[in-house]
Amino acid sequence: MDALQRLNKKSIRATDIAAQYWCEKQMELNYLEGPKIRKEMQKGSEIHEELEHETNIPIVLQTKSYADFMYKSLYTTYMALETLKENKKSRELLVYGNLSKYRIVGKIDELKTSNESVIIIEDKTRMSNNMPSEAQKKSHKAQVILYKKLLSEIISGVYNEDIFSKEYGISRLAVTKEFERQLDALEVPKSMQGLSEITDKFFKSYRSIGKLSDTLMIRYINQYTHDLINKYEFKVGDEEVNDTINFALKYWKGEREALPVPFEEKWKCDYCAFFGKECKVWFPQRTL
Repeated sequence: MDALQRLNKKSIRATDIAAQYWCEKQMELNYLEGPKIRKEMQKGSEIHEELEHETNIPIVLQTKSYADFMYKSLYTTYMALETLKENKKSRELLVYGNLSKYRIVGKIDELKTSNESVIIIEDKTRMSNNMPSEAQKKSHKAQVILYKKLLSEIISGVYNEDIFSKEYGISRLAVTKEFERQLDALEVPKSMQGLSEITDKFFKSYRSIGKLSDTLMIRYINQYTHDLINKYEFKVGDEEVNDTINFALKYWKGEREALPVPFEEKWKCDYCAFFGKECKVWFPQRTL
């Protein structure tokens, strides 16, 4: 049995893979025991929402079914990609992919056009103006590296509308009549109100954004003042991209159990709500 079956999941989130590089055991427990969200994580979500409203056109659609939800997700990103063409940047863009038979889904914080290429940007919030440790950066880097892989495969056509439609059963889905009325109110053309049609628009828009920059960026933002602390820019080669993804997938394939943090990083346990309760890997050594 692979990890998706054990955790009762149908796809892997980009944030799951990032969390594996912080503590894989914690990531697994979030599904087995239920997530325990800290206040700083909630503050981070609020900042992301504020930044999204600065660039994207607000789209108000009430969903009544899974088909409605899928349409809204694809349409919202399609419209965000339209703002990228006009404003040279856009935020909160859904991205899909398939790695070793596993469906992957993520949400890119920002795409920005610079020097005729598109930069992938990830925003992380901090409680202080200090830059994160290398252990924290490793988790953040893994997430952005995955986004580059997924987006590269969409742009190249390796992952396309046909594959997506088969994986998500798009041809079998139809939005509700109430949802159609909402689309009419937004003046969405009738020719674009079907799931197959918005799927095509979604992928064609991604393929038209241009060349991806070799540089990836992580911005660190103070969660209280909302000020930029610093930027962290880096480049990755194909070997590092593949190594990052393959390590994570070994867990999902069931080739190994969830790994706890190594002994030298057991300080992370002080920030984990599962420590000493559901997880006692380093609990006996807590005073060392």
